[in-house]
Amino acid sequence: MSVNPFEYLSISKGTINLGGSKEKTSGDTEAAKEEDKKTTSSSTSEDNYVETDILDDMQDNLEMMREQSEQITDAITNLLKSNITAAQQSQAAPASASQTSNASITPVSGDFANKLNQKFKGALANKGDVIVGAAQKYGLDPALLAAIMALETGWGTSSAVKNQNNPGGLMSASSNWMKLQSFSTIEEGIDAMAKNLKKGYIDKGLTTIAQIGNKYCPVGAANDPNGTNSGWIPSVTSIYNQLKA
Repeated sequence: MSVNPFEYLSISKGTINLGGSKEKTSGDTEAAKEEDKKTTSSSTSEDNYVETDILDDMQDNLEMMREQSEQITDAITNLLKSNITAAQQSQAAPASASQTSNASITPVSGDFANKLNQKFKGALANKGDVIVGAAQKYGLDPALLAAIMALETGWGTSSAVKNQNNPGGLMSASSNWMKLQSFSTIEEGIDAMAKNLKKGYIDKGLTTIAQIGNKYCPVGAANDPNGTNSGWIPSVTSIYNQLKA
């Protein structure tokens, strides 16, 4: 086979492949490396941009969460302050105002003690000032206390008030509410009746004659064999209205 000397020269320098395909020269290799570097650098730069965007988004989300957390904390703080203030105001309210509301006290016109002295007889004669004083002591309406007392004692003439100083028909717990209590003096009995009305009825929200009567003198009670309790509410109401007139 004959060889062209110029072609051989090219072959010897490695610029031509006898198989017909081009081989990479050292120059081409360097160029390819530079291109790879550019590609790698570009890819790295793009990755950095992506990571930066993710970090920015995370920071924005964290900032939003921080602001929401501060808003929730402020709302809870304000609510707690409001509740504490309301509780303090409730505790600071004067006791007299609470007693007045619970007792449903209404003003009594004129010299009420003298009016009672004209009404009551027997063991309660001239005890108007004692009755009014007991009502004021426990924050009661004096007319209500006197009306119940008038019915229970027949205006001061019953045997219970004369013999046992019991003006309110108070029963003894030790006898299962079947026997009347006894007191040393009429003043002690009046005070006990007023205290019982306040603690056992008014303070429990029973502030009307009907509400008080349903507990004080219930219809069908075992200690009312003659069934007279049914007249308690209308009778006390009638006497109360007379005393308030």
